[in-house]
Amino acid sequence: MFLDHMVLLTQNTTFIIGPIAQLFGIIMDTIYNIFNNMGIKSLGISIIVFTLIVRTLMLPLAFKQQKSMQEMQKIQPELKKIQDKYKNKKDPESQQKFQMEMNQLYKEHGVSPFGGCLPVLVQFPIIIALFQVLRNLPAYIKSIGLIYEDIAHIVVPVEGSESILSQWASEVMVKNFDVANIPMVIDVLAKFSSEQWTIFIEQFNSVAHLITPSLEKITEMYMFLGINLADKPNLMSIGILLPLLNVVVQFMVMKSSTASAAAEQNSTQKSMLYTMPLITAFFVSTMPAGLGLYWLASSIFQWAQQVVINSHLKDKEKK
Repeated sequence: MFLDHMVLLTQNTTFIIGPIAQLFGIIMDTIYNIFNNMGIKSLGISIIVFTLIVRTLMLPLAFKQQKSMQEMQKIQPELKKIQDKYKNKKDPESQQKFQMEMNQLYKEHGVSPFGGCLPVLVQFPIIIALFQVLRNLPAYIKSIGLIYEDIAHIVVPVEGSESILSQWASEVMVKNFDVANIPMVIDVLAKFSSEQWTIFIEQFNSVAHLITPSLEKITEMYMFLGINLADKPNLMSIGILLPLLNVVVQFMVMKSSTASAAAEQNSTQKSMLYTMPLITAFFVSTMPAGLGLYWLASSIFQWAQQVVINSHLKDKEKK
């Protein structure tokens, strides 16, 4: 079975990202199999549950980040006084005193100017690993990989398949493609949209009747509330809900994350309040709907956690 070698061939093996992606792959595989055994063959539900589990594991980092940001906001007036005091003093002695007073202020309040950055840096490889898993599900969910394997074994022996598959590999950007390498063939097939599958079936018309049963299973898995998660959102159908909901929820996230800044909120924060939802809309509209669903579920969880963290920190201040 090629799946025994899949870790080396199709999963991400880069430093740091690779091991994290493999761990998330195990979680995703477990979730999907649990629902599959219950007769629910839905990647959409699996993605939502997977997102909730991962975001829950990341809660300590989120709490630390928000707490650090709020503590920094409290001392902003004092920081500004020190900055104004040494604003026009560029000599080495004044700069040294400036740095000493800043460090003393941080020490007195138990905060660090980099306190809010560390959690972000830690989360960065985690987010990349998440995308690696969601972009190549057959490599991480064995039962899905088996379905693609069946199709690969059907089409590879067909005369002229090497030319057709090589063209597809170029189109979906699978590098160093080798038709004799079944996992690489699966990498190509896993990136197909429903429209590309239609063209592919026509190209392999002689074995279409053998491919169709497996393709029906793939379509069933990827359909979620009338949206094919393998396709980019169709803005002329129900698919438009994904970018729209992402815009609304992202706005709520940005609003709640900057709520505590109040009067100190600067123009950059205000502009981010409106630009981030638009950036999210563009991202979700140009990527497969499965990633848009993950982004939506993640943003809803982030908004809820932000509200809870803000409330907890406010209650703590009153005591």
